[in-house]
Amino acid sequence: MTPKNRNNGFSNSCFLFSLLGIFFSVAAFCIYFIVPAETTSNLITETAPVEEISEPVVEETPEFVTYLNEVASKSFEKDEDNGLELYRNPESRGAVEWFYSHVTGREDVALAILQEAEKNNIPLSLAFSLAYTESRYNTNAVNKNSNETIDRGLFQLNSSSFPNLTENDFFDPEVSAKYGMSHLKFCMNTAGNEVSALAMYNAGTGKVRSNRTPQSTLNYVGKIMAYQDTIDKLFENEVASYFETKLSSKASVAMASKN
Repeated sequence: MTPKNRNNGFSNSCFLFSLLGIFFSVAAFCIYFIVPAETTSNLITETAPVEEISEPVVEETPEFVTYLNEVASKSFEKDEDNGLELYRNPESRGAVEWFYSHVTGREDVALAILQEAEKNNIPLSLAFSLAYTESRYNTNAVNKNSNETIDRGLFQLNSSSFPNLTENDFFDPEVSAKYGMSHLKFCMNTAGNEVSALAMYNAGTGKVRSNRTPQSTLNYVGKIMAYQDTIDKLFENEVASYFETKLSSKASVAMASKN
């Protein structure tokens, strides 16, 4: 290659690199000033970890009391519990025992709860919902509290509240149902409605009366009511609807024979 051609090639290369430099500069300018960039605040929102919030203990404010009253009034709007009526009727008693034995998975547990709920005139679905939420129907359930007391058994009876019970008593379904149902009845008589009674059963009558109820109690009451609603619907489909039709038919026949 001659010197003249070599110089021309070098000049062309320089010109080409110059054009490329200008092109990339213009492109960078357009990207920076024209294309909208994601803001830093958005990036932080997307990548920042969620702060864990511990469960608070709240004052029983007027809003809290209003909430409990609203829930209580809603619970009274439900159809009257007919489980006790059917359990007390010899003709349908076996079906009620069958239903709750399948619900709990244990006949001895079901019979213990049914007997004590009937004695204390407590709606069956409420009694079984309380037992489920407290222990999942596990007679050997144990929970150690931060104040060094222990909750044991089907209805999670507290060692401090029932100091005269032996360890075997706590795990006996009949004993646990006896004291659990009598204590719930006491709470119902004290509170005046089921919702506040459940709050007392969970948090203690002292805390509820002194307007200091743990936030977790709301969740506790909500779980019981949700489970109770499920049981009520199942009981209606599996037991009540059949016997209501059967008993009403018998009543109609009896009335017709009298006339």
